[in-house]
Amino acid sequence: MSQDQFTYSIDHSTSSAEIVLTSERLRVRTKGKGLADKERIIDIPIAGLRQFCLVPTIGAQNLAGAKLAPDNSYDSEFIFSYDDGGRLEKKRLFVLKGDEAFVRLIEMLGSLRPDASLLHLEPAEAQKQIGVISAAKTVWVIVAIIVGIPVLIAAFFLVSAILG
Repeated sequence: MSQDQFTYSIDHSTSSAEIVLTSERLRVRTKGKGLADKERIIDIPIAGLRQFCLVPTIGAQNLAGAKLAPDNSYDSEFIFSYDDGGRLEKKRLFVLKGDEAFVRLIEMLGSLRPDASLLHLEPAEAQKQIGVISAAKTVWVIVAIIVGIPVLIAAFFLVSAILG
């Protein structure tokens, strides 16, 4: 590894990721651990990075496997947006924020693109600026769907029975 290249790798219960940062490029490789999961690579020039932040995970994000055992190999999400051929794309990665390699990488990224860093903001504000929904809101949406659809179906049948 050269002086101007930083690499961070993480392997946890549901996927693995590698982030390689040079003064010219940001390369992110991810691979889920499911049978149908394919390796995905994002390789962009540093100038293509739009914004980035680091937010703590919530309990539901750390549950993994059929028994929903906690996965403590990560404690945060590294979220970034980037230009992909004129389209704004967003990516979320689970990371261990205190890992020495990640700390060095995020420091280098901040020095290369201080204008893109949202590390100084509260997590909710940073996510809002990037344009992603928070994990807590996502959980509430899922709960609302899981509870709401059966309630709507029951109400429909109840109204149908009453109106006969």
